[in-house]
Amino acid sequence: MSDLLPLLARQPIFNRSMQVVAYELLCRSGSGNLASFTNGDSASSQVLLHTFTDLSLEKVVGKLKAYINFTRTLLITPPPFDRRQMVVEVLEDQVVDQALLTGLTQLRSEGYTIALDDFVLTEQTRPLLEYADIVKLDVLQLSETELLDHIEQLKPLGLTLLAEKVETYEMLERCRALGFDLFQGYFLARPKILSGHKISESKQAVLQLLAALHDPDVSILRVEQLLSQDPVLSYKLLRLVNSAAFALPRTIESLRQAITLLGLDIIKNWVNLLAMANLGNKPTELSVAALTRARMCETLASAMQREARQDAFFTVGLLSTLDAFMDVPLDVLLGNLSLSPELSEALLRHQGHEGRILDIVEHYERGAWGAIDWSYLSSVGITASQLSQAYLEAIQWVSDTMDQIGIKL
Repeated sequence: MSDLLPLLARQPIFNRSMQVVAYELLCRSGSGNLASFTNGDSASSQVLLHTFTDLSLEKVVGKLKAYINFTRTLLITPPPFDRRQMVVEVLEDQVVDQALLTGLTQLRSEGYTIALDDFVLTEQTRPLLEYADIVKLDVLQLSETELLDHIEQLKPLGLTLLAEKVETYEMLERCRALGFDLFQGYFLARPKILSGHKISESKQAVLQLLAALHDPDVSILRVEQLLSQDPVLSYKLLRLVNSAAFALPRTIESLRQAITLLGLDIIKNWVNLLAMANLGNKPTELSVAALTRARMCETLASAMQREARQDAFFTVGLLSTLDAFMDVPLDVLLGNLSLSPELSEALLRHQGHEGRILDIVEHYERGAWGAIDWSYLSSVGITASQLSQAYLEAIQWVSDTMDQIGIKL
């Protein structure tokens, strides 16, 4: 893998059934002055060249589609890549002239799927609709009246409408009702708003399990008893510890063996994920995102030039998604868990090394490169290339591990 990896992140795109059908790929150069990013052509080229050469598309998006921004240069003279998994995104700031339309004609003739990014319907942009398969509407940018007008004019054309910048579940439901086909945004990482924060029985049981596991005085015997009460959870845990994810030299046949050999902290982290994923009322992608974040935090801890308990970073990454699983604010949930003050501060205020790494990973996930604390990373000996590699390795590791957990992608 290249020593100068670009900063590459992916953002899921969901259908109406909340299944992930594609990822948009975001990229910036990972070298040089990170405060002044490269231009659009360079960024898109980095995504294309890196994804389809060093990494391969399948390692980044699996068998799903990849949405990639094509700037004017790439639209007019596209690189010769396999178009079966690629969706070409036409950026909103392109000048619509004959050269651009000729480029789009060529792309369509070659079988590319074309999406119009941040589309606003005007007399100047209307000609683009003839070449489009998908139209992305920014639901935060358009007013309610403008949004309804766009849907009214675009739906009869048989185009697939994608709502982007969907930030909450309430906004998601609104966009579903308006007739959008696809959805992109950060709603998945947010809890649904529930009056009074009433927790269902299944979620209450999970919270009680997590509280017991995180009791600093919990014994191996007590953990074994707790897990034994849930045969499905026990089965999945034993299946996991005997998988390639752990690569242990012998088969583990009992919970006691697993806890003794791997240690309580590691077992707790995996039970956390298995219990949260068992809730069953959230898209699978939330489990993917939670595990990716946890693994990236853990990987960065191992790269830091200081003593760091890697399992603590994994815990922080994983539990940072607990509010999205439970639909209850994180501060309320943490009040029911016996976490150390350091881990609580890391989760609630991004303090300490665990918290600062969590903050960096969350910004990385969103492609918010400018908000990343590069000076802190430099102080602990982590380069931009290492940061990107940690993310890409986390994606691959999660893909390899999810089936062992019993969660189907």
